[in-house]
Amino acid sequence: MIQKYESMIIIDPKLPQEEAKAENEKFVEFMKSENGEIIETNFMGRKRLAFEIEKKTEGYYFVNYFNFENQKINVIDRYYKLSEHIFRHNILRIED
Repeated sequence: MIQKYESMIIIDPKLPQEEAKAENEKFVEFMKSENGEIIETNFMGRKRLAFEIEKKTEGYYFVNYFNFENQKINVIDRYYKLSEHIFRHNILRIED
């Protein structure tokens, strides 16, 4: 069954901003290849983290809204975990 999701990712601040945007675009293309539908992407910029994570105090924040098959959501989680530049992520199902 197709569900609506929101996912926030934090990308390594060592990358230039354009490369961070390209990294998020890779995720968008991955979603499309898995028959997902991107509704909206919000780039929130480079922000300070609430606490240090993996010796990082800042990161590039992106929020993606998408429709995806709920049986396959673990594919997205795996993609995030395998990405070398995404160091934090979450995936939330949005109730209609």
